Amino acid sequence: MPNIPRKEQAKLMSEQYEIDQLCAKDAMIKPVFLFPEDSSETILKKLKKEHVNSCIVISKERKFIGEISDNDIIKLFLHQTRFEPLVKILNRGYRREFIHKKAKDLANKHKHSVNLETPINEVIKLVYRKGFEYVPVLDSKEKVVGVITPSSLIDLLEDY
Repeated sequence: MPNIPRKEQAKLMSEQYEIDQLCAKDAMIKPVFLFPEDSSETILKKLKKEHVNSCIVISKERKFIGEISDNDIIKLFLHQTRFEPLVKILNRGYRREFIHKKAKDLANKHKHSVNLETPINEVIKLVYRKGFEYVPVLDSKEKVVGVITPSSLIDLLEDY
C-alpha cells in the first residue's frame, strides 16, 4: 500500500482484521426445509410461499441430504418439454416426471457444508463454487442450523 497514507492503511488493515474474525454463524440465515418424502407439490408451494430460490432437504434427524433450487425444477421441465412432441405422436410413456418425484429424488446431493465457526473467507470460496446456491451450516452434532447464500454474504459484508 505504498501510495496510501499511513492512517488510511491502518484503517484498511483494521477493517480486514474485523472481516477475518467473521465466521459462518455471522452470515447464516434461516433455511427452508423439505423432507425426503415431500411431494413435488409441497416443493413448489414452499418455494413460492417462502419466496426463496432453494430449499434444503434434511432427514428427520435434521441431517443434510441435499438442496433443490427453482433452477433445478425449470431444467427438469425444459428437458421434458423437448421430448413431448415425440411422446405425443407415439402416444406412449407420456407423463410429467416431476409430478411423480419426491424431494429425495430431486435433491442435489453434495457433501459441502460448513460449521458455525468456519472462517468467512472459506465460506466465500465455497459459496462461489459452481452450483452452490445454498451452503448448509451444521452444528457440532452435524444438524443443519442455517444456510449461507450469496445474498446473505453480501448483506454481512455490506456492513464492513
